[in-house]
Amino acid sequence: MTDDSLSIDLVRQQLADRRADAVATMEHLDALAAQVEAERSALENPQAVLDYLAFFSGFIGQVTAECERITGELAGGVQSAHVSGLRQLASNSAAEQRRCLLFRDKCINKPLPHERLRPLLNDVSVTTRDQLTAFRDLTRAADRLAQLQETHPAPPPPPRTLDRRALFSRLLRRDDGSGSE
Repeated sequence: MTDDSLSIDLVRQQLADRRADAVATMEHLDALAAQVEAERSALENPQAVLDYLAFFSGFIGQVTAECERITGELAGGVQSAHVSGLRQLASNSAAEQRRCLLFRDKCINKPLPHERLRPLLNDVSVTTRDQLTAFRDLTRAADRLAQLQETHPAPPPPPRTLDRRALFSRLLRRDDGSGSE
């Protein structure tokens, strides 16, 4: 195995780990949504909590799908789009940290009508925050791919081939009868 394939395999494993974490998080978010539904009448604003969970289930699902796509394409070699895509995913994840803080401020960091629901709301917040933090690891994967791309740039495109007729036409530059050449 070459160093390149070993490095690409490391990145592929890193992306697979992030995907596995994300899938487990989405399953946990679904379970939390079911608990919120069961406690709907006791929550001050259950729809806000459900909307928050739905947003992050979708967001995490998109990141997971993108990581899976990039992992599959790495078999064909590293492309600039892979590096920029992973960096964008990490950046988007960092930006969504603010949504976690707003959720804490609006739904948790205040007196609750039923204090017994605070652990549930904390679990919602912590789960999403931790997954976003885990997605920061995608920056390291992007950095590794960028290093691979720098040390081993993509091969140049194959030379353009001409069929026999085009080759002879080019070589002989036939006179078209107009008298100009």
